[in-house]
Amino acid sequence: MKTRFPLIARMGLAVLALGVAMPSARASDALEQLRKTTEEEVGVVDTQALFKKAELTQKYIAALDNLEKTLAASGQLDAIVNLRAERDEVRKTGATTSHDDKPIADLRVKYLKSLEGIDTATKDARTKAVESLAKRIREQETALTKAGKVDEALNLRKEGERMMLEFSGGAAADTVAFADDPRSNALPNQKDLEIIKLPPEEPPVVENPFAIKGNWETSMTVPAMKQKVREPIVVGHRESNKWATIVISSHSIWSGAERGKVHQAAGNVIARKSRFESLELGADHASRYYFANCAFTNCTFPKVGWWHDGGWFWAKHYFENCYIKGSYADNLTIDYNGLRADTCVFEDVEFPTYRWGKHQPADFANDKWLKIVNSRFVKCKMPLSFLLLTRDCVFESCVVSDDINRGDDVEITKPLQIDMYVSNTQVRLNKRPPVVTINQKKYNEIKVRVPTAASLTELMAK
Repeated sequence: MKTRFPLIARMGLAVLALGVAMPSARASDALEQLRKTTEEEVGVVDTQALFKKAELTQKYIAALDNLEKTLAASGQLDAIVNLRAERDEVRKTGATTSHDDKPIADLRVKYLKSLEGIDTATKDARTKAVESLAKRIREQETALTKAGKVDEALNLRKEGERMMLEFSGGAAADTVAFADDPRSNALPNQKDLEIIKLPPEEPPVVENPFAIKGNWETSMTVPAMKQKVREPIVVGHRESNKWATIVISSHSIWSGAERGKVHQAAGNVIARKSRFESLELGADHASRYYFANCAFTNCTFPKVGWWHDGGWFWAKHYFENCYIKGSYADNLTIDYNGLRADTCVFEDVEFPTYRWGKHQPADFANDKWLKIVNSRFVKCKMPLSFLLLTRDCVFESCVVSDDINRGDDVEITKPLQIDMYVSNTQVRLNKRPPVVTINQKKYNEIKVRVPTAASLTELMAK
């Protein structure tokens, strides 16, 4: 492995001449004087380091010459070959080789240690020069501010921080504030969400599907029935690559009991104008539920199974003109749960924290699989993280509060704005991120159609 001199030491003042140039049109007299003074100080430091390293290199080559004589006297031909390779490399590039002959390695250690000492001394001298620059910048800032030239003082600070980074070789980074990315300062453009359509599949009717033993691995239409689900139903079989589409006929009523639940291992479940009670409707990766004009009481919609592709929204649930009462899910994360609800009503639901992980909610402002739109919340409780999923929604007698535990979710840094159309709703947000804006408006000011529980019930009966 080769060890090279630092780039600045090998290129000398040429680097400074290129790196610190600044058009005079952009600099005040104060900035130009600060730059000139610091250039001179740092130039002296780097020149001294350059000469010290050159002198050290010559001493190392002389030491290698003497070592060759010693090795020749003892007949160590192989070691001499490696020594000459070391010497040639040092002469050409200033770098060393990785030959591990003990006499060469011992001498090399002394050389590299001396080289390190020069680098440390150079770094310390540069640090002192940068500290002196920082002091002079503060003095100039104060003078400009007292003279009422605040904008010039701010410009001096900005350009001064750039100089500190340049002259310190990045070592002064801790004393310089990060500049924000201007692309992240604007609210996301709100776009019309992509329409999600229910799949058109109409598989053949199976008269008694609940008599099937094992997974439902074949696509089928389940006839309308009032059914107690006492044992787990598993749709599809991923390990066998058997994907199934299950269509639940309109006006069906399914109720969970004992171990009853519906889990999708591989496939889709489509339901229209049906009711579900006390039932877990879970999906594994790439499986989806499509519900239209359906009602749910005390149901949950988790991600189940262990399959994933490393992305997000592994399990997806789509609701259109649906009424959801009593519960939704115990846990929701951007990795596990895709949720889209159009013109729905949620009543008496306490929603969990939506875990955004390393992602920014603003990046999903127009994602078709992560939005609740034109919907109504009645007597619901939700944390801010879940509220960020909503767009053009009405909130009646709800409570919105801070998240109790966001785990290791990253700080929200991208601006996002949520308009709430409220009636008798409490918004208790003491820890709202500064970039998140919550606008509370009167519920009757909303410009889109938002259903009620009564209107949805009427729609389901048609």
